[in-house]
Amino acid sequence: MPKTDSKPPIRVRHASVRLAPREVAFILSSPEAEEVYLCGDFNEWAPNGLPMIRHADRRWWEKRLVLAPGRYEYKFIVNGVWIHNPDAPENVPNVYGSLNSVMEVQP
Repeated sequence: MPKTDSKPPIRVRHASVRLAPREVAFILSSPEAEEVYLCGDFNEWAPNGLPMIRHADRRWWEKRLVLAPGRYEYKFIVNGVWIHNPDAPENVPNVYGSLNSVMEVQP
């Protein structure tokens, strides 16, 4: 017969703080674009998952997402070509030798 421990398991409770998600806008000025997608670590870099919307003047594209506070890397796919956001306040090198743009969502 196997030996059993007569002590009850220890339960640890962690206090957790949930920060409210915020709506953020990703914007790209690209009048020559025919189609634009947004991808990043918020959608596991799925290339066709988040199509952007062209605005009426046809000069810029936008996608709004609700994201939890944090730091997100992303890129646009413009007419099938992956590009970083040239207007992003921060772009960082990636493992492919190009740049990813950074979006900081504040609490």
